[in-house]
Order: sequence, then C-alpha cells, then structure tokens
Amino acid sequence: MKTSTFTTGRPLVFPTLGALYDLLIPLAFTWLRVICGTALMVHGWPKISNPLGTVDMVAGIGFQPAAFWAVALAVTEFGGGLLLVLGLLTRLAAAGCTVILLVTVYFHWVQLGQGYGGAELSLIWSAVTLFFVGVGGGRLSLDRLLLPRNL
Repeated sequence: MKTSTFTTGRPLVFPTLGALYDLLIPLAFTWLRVICGTALMVHGWPKISNPLGTVDMVAGIGFQPAAFWAVALAVTEFGGGLLLVLGLLTRLAAAGCTVILLVTVYFHWVQLGQGYGGAELSLIWSAVTLFFVGVGGGRLSLDRLLLPRNL
C-alpha cells in the first residue's frame, strides 16, 4: 500500500486517508502560496500606485536614499506577491518578501514600540515566505513547468 508523500514513508494513523492526503497536499501548498502572494499584492497595491508615498516612513527607519528604498519596497511587495501567486521565481520572490517582512517586524516591534502584538502579522507572513524560500513553488507552479532546476 502506498503511503502519503507528506509522511515520507511513516505509517499513517488512518492509512485509508493516504490517497486523500496525497491529493490535498499540492492543493493546500498552492493555496498557501496564492493567498500569501495575494495578501502581499493587496498590501503592496497602494505602494506600487504611489511608489514615493512611503519615502518618509522608509527614511524614518533609516534607509537611505529613501526614494530608492521606497520604490524597492513597492516593487518587491507587489511584484514579489505576483510572482508568488504565479509560482514563478518563487524562491527569489519569497526571499525578497521575507526581508521586507522582517524589516516590518523591526519597525512595529522596536521603532513603534508595539511589541509582539504590533509585529504579529509580519512574523506570521515572514514565516510563510521563508517556507517558500526553502521549498520553492511546489508541484502546481510555473517554476515546475518552466525551470528545469526549480530555482
């Protein structure tokens, strides 16, 4: 009997569910990637619509030249989200988004003094993007279709 790929060969408590798990794993994986990318795009849309609108915030964190970093923030957040949705250059996009999210953790936790409560969402989303840095786009991604080594 085939065991679920998720369990990497370990016996399942309910072996008859192995086929269901094998069906759901790539779907759940893709769903997480698409939802993460969509959230980044929605959050990044105001920034990409007005890339210099965050110059003061970026300067306040200490990034100089602030205009360059504000545009980089907009492109990385919105563009990285789009690439995650597509599963294209997933590891690269996720790495850029992880860096941005970790900066927002610092911004909320340290600079604004909000602690864990203020940084919680950034911590969660950075964990998700870091996951995709490690594992790539998955079976249902353009990476798998177009890139021979799944960068």
